[in-house]
Amino acid sequence: MSPLVEKKVQQNYVPHREKETKKVRERVFKGGITKGEKVIYAMALIAVVWVTYAIVSNYATMYSLNHEMQQVESQLNNQENVNSGLTLQVKELSDPERILDIAQNELGMKLNDESVKVIHSNE
Repeated sequence: MSPLVEKKVQQNYVPHREKETKKVRERVFKGGITKGEKVIYAMALIAVVWVTYAIVSNYATMYSLNHEMQQVESQLNNQENVNSGLTLQVKELSDPERILDIAQNELGMKLNDESVKVIHSNE
C-alpha cells in the first residue's frame, strides 16, 4: 500500500471507534434504585407503618374496653352481694315471732286473740 492510502484508511478508521465507545457508554447499567422504585418503596413503607399503627391502636382500644368491662362486672358482683345481704336482713327483721317478742317485751303490749285479724298475702 502506498502511504497515502494507509493514511486515509487510518483517518477513516478512528472516527468509527469513537462512535462505538459512545454507544457502549450509553448502555451501561449503573445499578441502584430508580426514582420510581424509591417512590414505590416509600409508599409501601408508609402503608406498612399505617397498618401497624392501626393494628396496635385497635388492640389498645380492645384492651382498655376489656379492662373497663371487668371493672363493671366486679362492681356488679359486689352490688349483688350487698343486695342479697339486705334481702336476708329484711327477712330476718320481718319475722312474726320477732315482732311479737318486741311488742310484748319492749312495748308492753298484750296479745288479745279476739281482736286479731288474719290477712293473707299473695306470696
